[in-house]
Amino acid sequence: MESKGQIINKLFRNSVITIIAAAVATMIGVIVDGVVIGRFLGTDSMAAYGLVAPVINLATAFSGILATGAQVVCAQRLGSGNAEKARRAFSMCMVVTVIVAVVMMAVFFFFRGDICVLLGARDKSAHLLPLAADYILGMLLSFPCVLLLLEFNSLMRLDGDPNRVIVAVVVMTVLDIAGDLINAFVIHGGMLGMGLTTSISYIVALVIMLLHFTKKDIIFKFSFKGIRLKDLGEILITGSSSAVGSASSMLRNTVLNLIMVASVLSSTAVAALSVVNTVFNFTSSVMLGVSMTTAMIAGLILGEQDRSAAKALIKVSVRVSLIVGAVLSVLLFVAADLIAGIFGSSDGAEMVTLASRGLRFYALSVILYGIDVVFINYTQGMRRMTLSNIVCFLANFVYIVAPALLMFGWLDTDAVWIAFIIGEFTTLVTIIIMAAVKKRGMPYKVGDYLFLKEPFGVSDENLFETSISEKGEIIPASEAVNAFCTERGASTKISTLMSLFVEELSNNIVEFGFADGKKHSIDIRVIKDKDGWILRFRDNCKLFDPTEWIKLHNSDDPTANIGIRMVCGMAKETNYLSTMELNNLTIKL
Repeated sequence: MESKGQIINKLFRNSVITIIAAAVATMIGVIVDGVVIGRFLGTDSMAAYGLVAPVINLATAFSGILATGAQVVCAQRLGSGNAEKARRAFSMCMVVTVIVAVVMMAVFFFFRGDICVLLGARDKSAHLLPLAADYILGMLLSFPCVLLLLEFNSLMRLDGDPNRVIVAVVVMTVLDIAGDLINAFVIHGGMLGMGLTTSISYIVALVIMLLHFTKKDIIFKFSFKGIRLKDLGEILITGSSSAVGSASSMLRNTVLNLIMVASVLSSTAVAALSVVNTVFNFTSSVMLGVSMTTAMIAGLILGEQDRSAAKALIKVSVRVSLIVGAVLSVLLFVAADLIAGIFGSSDGAEMVTLASRGLRFYALSVILYGIDVVFINYTQGMRRMTLSNIVCFLANFVYIVAPALLMFGWLDTDAVWIAFIIGEFTTLVTIIIMAAVKKRGMPYKVGDYLFLKEPFGVSDENLFETSISEKGEIIPASEAVNAFCTERGASTKISTLMSLFVEELSNNIVEFGFADGKKHSIDIRVIKDKDGWILRFRDNCKLFDPTEWIKLHNSDDPTANIGIRMVCGMAKETNYLSTMELNNLTIKL
């Protein structure tokens, strides 16, 4: 009997919906920034907005290192049942985030002019310098919020509070949109005002997020006690591919901006690229919602050492990525003129035409992008950092910038648009080649793309796993556990107790957890290792700690729940943990 992967599938779908919803809400605000700037502040302001994009990428680069690093490290520690170590990593992440935010604010405050010149506000585009500098100044207060919001976005899902994330980003988006319109039509605050309204909306969202930590029953509680530099090193190493991705994107955008400045249309081309990048940020945030979910669940799976769950994760993440990518690709291609037109002002017809053309080329790369970024985040979640970093750098910089530079001389701005397609296709080919090298043959099965660091988990001969989704499956599962234990040399007592425990606990979960009428599953794993036996239950029902249940339902009847009582009494270690709204119980005999 094998695990059906139903819990992983449902967990992924539920998680990715909330993450994508949060990403979409956030990016609506970003798009409105671009629309208001392009239509009401003019083409030069839109070009300045595009030049500053690498600064925003830099802020998210630092946040990406800490957020994804902490997410994976905490998920792995929770997956192995060590909540205390997860809290320690969280606390270290918070300390470093505050330090990084203060340093960033100081650097961009004192050197914003020099930074704008470095980004391209010089020579033919020197008139963009004051506009870009004003926007950076207005955005300064948002830097700490950008860092913390992305980190909380991941960690609150592990802490079972995903809806707070959605509330925070919806409020942030509404305030940002309202602030942009007030700035454009009432205050007339220019690019400085645009930056300030974004900062204010981020601050309000952060306050909403921070209210999570006033709750009592949460995993992540900040404390200076026990934090170690070793935890920081682990977070930074694990988050390195996010850093590589953001830094590579920043470098890519800088080079592409310089290419556009050198083109025939100059500032108009930069503004058009800014439109494409704004739409790219929106679509990539949706696809990153898929990939971030992949990384988070991969961290849990790594902690549990569950190969079957890894296969289920690959299947569902690629399937969802293909569906979401196909929908975005069609919408972008069909609505390219409409989308580009939203960003254009009355004097920006040439920019709109160029941006529309760029969007249609870019639309053709979205599906491939989704698959590529899922692979990058999956390998990151599995702590295969060398693979993740190499593919990330190639995908975000080399495979796009190289063809753009090579083709620019004879294709002008089209070289940039076509480079996006070439980059994603080449990345996918690279992933297939890596899998083929690892397998030493053509990789055509899901298992060929797991890229697990061996040894991983236990051998098949020492592992039993199954899933229960209805009451009628309990007895067969119990009998199968008995047979497995007996065949692996367990005493009659151990085999009988393990079987009885599976039967009684599964019945309790079905009786109390399945009563809400929704579809639920129980994943059961029995492992024989050198020190004894490990029994693990995972279900997606309402919170249920069987060890606490025994205390609350202590009966004078010695035969009541005898299987649960005797196994828990014989256990060397019993660990219950609720994370991502899943019940996880591990017992070592």
